[in-house]
This record gives sequence, C-alpha cells and structure tokens, in this order.
Amino acid sequence: MAITAVKDSLQPLLVKLLLEKKILTPEQVVELNKARSKLSGSLESILISQGLVIGQHIAEVYADHLMVPLFDLAPEVVAPKLAGLLPEKLCREHSMAPVELNEDVLDVAFVAYEDMLMVDELQLLTGLTIRPMIAPLSVMGKTLDTLYHESHTKFVAGYTEEEASEESDLGLEDIEEVLNIDQTVPFGADGRIVRIVNQILEQALSARASDIHIEPFEDSCSIRIRVDGLLRELVPPSRSQFVSIVSRIKILAKMDIAEKRIPQDGAIALRNDKRRVDLRVSTVPTVFGEKIVMRILDKGAILCELTELGFDERQSKDLLESIQMPHGLMLATGPTGSGKSTTLYACLNILNKPETNICTVEDPVEYKFKGINQVQVKPQVGLTFAGALRAFLRQDPDVIMVGEVRDQETAQICLRAALTGHFVLSTIHTNDSLSAVNRLVDMEIEPFLLASTLRVLEAQRLIRRLCKECKQPFECDAETAKAHGFEAGQELYRPKAEGCEYCRGTGYKGRVGVFEVVRLTPHLANLIQTRTPLPELRVAAREEGMKLLLDNGMDKVRAGLTSLEEVLTISTGNE
Repeated sequence: MAITAVKDSLQPLLVKLLLEKKILTPEQVVELNKARSKLSGSLESILISQGLVIGQHIAEVYADHLMVPLFDLAPEVVAPKLAGLLPEKLCREHSMAPVELNEDVLDVAFVAYEDMLMVDELQLLTGLTIRPMIAPLSVMGKTLDTLYHESHTKFVAGYTEEEASEESDLGLEDIEEVLNIDQTVPFGADGRIVRIVNQILEQALSARASDIHIEPFEDSCSIRIRVDGLLRELVPPSRSQFVSIVSRIKILAKMDIAEKRIPQDGAIALRNDKRRVDLRVSTVPTVFGEKIVMRILDKGAILCELTELGFDERQSKDLLESIQMPHGLMLATGPTGSGKSTTLYACLNILNKPETNICTVEDPVEYKFKGINQVQVKPQVGLTFAGALRAFLRQDPDVIMVGEVRDQETAQICLRAALTGHFVLSTIHTNDSLSAVNRLVDMEIEPFLLASTLRVLEAQRLIRRLCKECKQPFECDAETAKAHGFEAGQELYRPKAEGCEYCRGTGYKGRVGVFEVVRLTPHLANLIQTRTPLPELRVAAREEGMKLLLDNGMDKVRAGLTSLEEVLTISTGNE
C-alpha cells in the first residue's frame, strides 16, 4: 500500500521526475516522506542530505523536463560585477544567482522549479530579459559565495559599480539599495513597466509632491499626487498594467510580492539628478486590488535655521534655548502630515555635535543622519518604543528622540529620562500644544511631574502659501477687521481666482508652517501643577507674550504669505 501511495498525482513534481528516471525508488519515497515530516528545508536539500540522490541528478531531471540549459560550470567563471544586478538577500532566499549577461539578456540559475516562477518579477526588477537555467545545489552555494562574499559587492539597483562606490564615499550604508531613475531602461514589455514607475516618480518629484497614491478600481486605476496638501490626478496607466506596476514597486520596497492579503510597509531609496530622496511605502488590500501610498521624504528639505521653517524670532529663540537645556522634555503636536518630524529633525540637526550622544527610536526611521544613533521599532520581535527607551538609558545618551508618545508606558519612561539628566524630544497627537498636558494627565502622568520636566510645547500646521506671481491685494472691510483683529482698510492679499501658469491655476504655490511655541515659565508650570483648565492655560500663555496657532497664522496673513481663508481652516474654535 505504501508503494502504491507514492505514485499518487499529489506527489511533488521533482519526486515524479526522479521516479520516472528510476533515480528514486518507491521505497526511498516512503523514507523521504518520513524525513520531510521531521526536517525543515526545501525538498531538494532534504533529498541530498538524506543521501537519496545527488544534486547533479536533481538539476539534470529539472533541466530535461523544463527544457532549460544546465549550469554546472565552476563558480569562479561568474563575473563578480553581476552581483550588482540582484540583491543578495533575494538570491539566497530563493536559491538563485545571476551567472551571465549578454546585452539585454541575463542568465539566472535556479535550483528549484518553484523559484523559477519569479522570472517575471526579476524582469520587472532589472528591466532585462531573464533566461532561466538550472544549477545543482552545491554549485549554487559556491556561486552565491563567490558573488556576494568574496567580491563583497553590494546590490545598488540601477547603479554601476563606480556609482555605488561614489555612494559609499558619500557616507551611505554599503548595503543600501539606491534606485537611479535617470538611468536608461531597456526596451521591451518589462522595460515599459520600469519606465512607467520611473515616470510616476519623476512627475511627483518635479511637482514637489509629498505623497503618491496608486489606486485600483473595477475597470480602471488612478495615480494621484499630493501637492501643497491637495491631491492632483496624473494620467493613469491602463488597468492591465496596474498589477505589474504594483509588483515593481513592492520589489523595490523589499516587500513580499506574493502576499496580497495583508497591509505591508517598506522603503525605497532613489536618486534623481544627484538628488537623494527616500520613499516610505505602504500597501493596503482593497476590494479591487492593492492600493499603494508612497510618502516622499527629502532630507535636503530639512533646514537647520528654525526661522527658515516659519518660526518667528520669539518662537525660534524660545525653542532654541529650550532644546539646549541639559535635561527636560519637548513635545511637538499636530495632525499627521503637519511637519512634526521635520521640526524635530531640525532640532536634532542643531544639537548634532561630536560632544553630544543622540539616540532616536522611530516608527519608521524617515531620515537617516550621520552622527545620530537611530533605531527602528520592530513590535513583532518585541522592540517597542518603551523597550528601546529602556535600552537607551544604558547607552549613556545626552539627547533622546522618541517618534511618538503612544501609551502610558512610553510617556512614563520619557518623563523618567527627562528627570534623570537627559533631554527628550517627542511628538503627541493633540489639536494644540497645551492640549498635550491634558493628554498626558489622561495617561495617568502626575501634573507635578509635567510641571518639573516639560520645557517647551510646540504645535504646528501646514497651510498653502499664496502664489507670489499672481496674489491680489485688497482692503480689509470693517466687519472682517473687527472679527479677526485687523485694522479697517488694511491691505491684505487673496488668491487670484483663475491663478496663473506658475501656480497651475490654483492661486497657491507651496506651503508655509503655522506654529505655536509655549515655553514653560514658572507661572505656567505652577498652573499645570494645580490642574488649571485648558482655556486658562491659553490665556496665561498669551499674557506671557506667546503666540498661539491662530495668532501666528494671522501674522502670516498680514505679511501677505497666505490668505485669511487658509488660516481659518486651522482654527479649532477654542482659541
């Protein structure tokens, strides 16, 4: 009965082929099935480890059945430069290796039939035509070691070896993959998908977009970019190309292209005209396919001067003096996409000196800086904000940055660090800066601890900036002046109804930050300790000469930077 069972059609393809060639006997198949129930690893590796067949036999039966060439040359003949065409991690996970390049055709050797199903994805990744081959397992192991160990060549997508070397000289990580979207892409069906993705990225970068949305629908798809806070549509590709575009992006972002049922996160590093940009990639399964959103992170846009970000002189002075204190806590507040991370990184840039040990824990690490120790949160292995913070306290830090205070445990450790001689910077989601006090009290943080550790609270929004080419002056009427603190007849500015070419007909070009910086004075600290209500805290802050969000926004209206309508969109009605 056991021998009959091995001839069942449910047996793996390799077992059937070996049985047909009489390399494997039915008795050995029974032995194999017992070994597979106890051992982990691929079918090929188990067959060889159990001494049932040799790797050469497996390669020969695969090559004969699939009608593909057999690669059994000495690994030394493989050119080390081929390692730059495919990432080491991908090759080792799928037991494959690039072995020869002839013009636009790349020979890739595989060990198993299942891994050969990746040919289409490899063509999307490289833009080359892939010709599959079969290699024995032992030859594959030596080939991968020759390519990725002896040559020490690292994968840099779309780069030549000389360009990769230049990246290393610039201080970037050797193992980082950087996509060069300026590089010429070979022609062909797969090259077309590569060009479409590159074109989407180029259009988004040239428009100075902050996000790219790629969305599927029943019989169409949509490409939208967020420019100055508003989504703008691009000409979409055909629906038939959508899946290939998503696969290309997921490969670049090091996601699992076979997994389409759950959300995934990844990152892409790219270079466009000597400009280094990072993309944070997120996928979500929808009823019509996977939606992708890419957040564009341009490290070159982070400024060291706080006044260049939009802080006025008093705010810049208060913030600068606060973050240079030897210990304490700074909290930045605001909704998603309001620029909190940019402000925190600008503060870290100011503090980043050889004599200062800076540690950050983030989810995700958006910008990478030399001289700053940055840790990526990994909840799946137990590395949480709280866990990383505890470890930091044993790393002799001077400054700690926490991506976000999300829970009571993280808040308590942040305050403990601030009380024990460290300066801590973090973000928290509240409508304005002083609301952070109530939020922390809700997390069961004692008000007296807040009063003794808080140094500065900062809130911000991003609003559209008036187009400097077509903005129109007008005189403020008496009713508007009385309602918003202007003088009757004062000259203000508004967008031109039809806009101009410079602003693409919107009347606005770019965005400007609106900020409030509340520095904790002894009077404010005393009010917090005595649980003073939020409206009274706001009144006290204004009496100390500090400007809240709406005050700072109105200053930007007076300066002609934005319109009154834009500033009123940030009002919470409680100010």
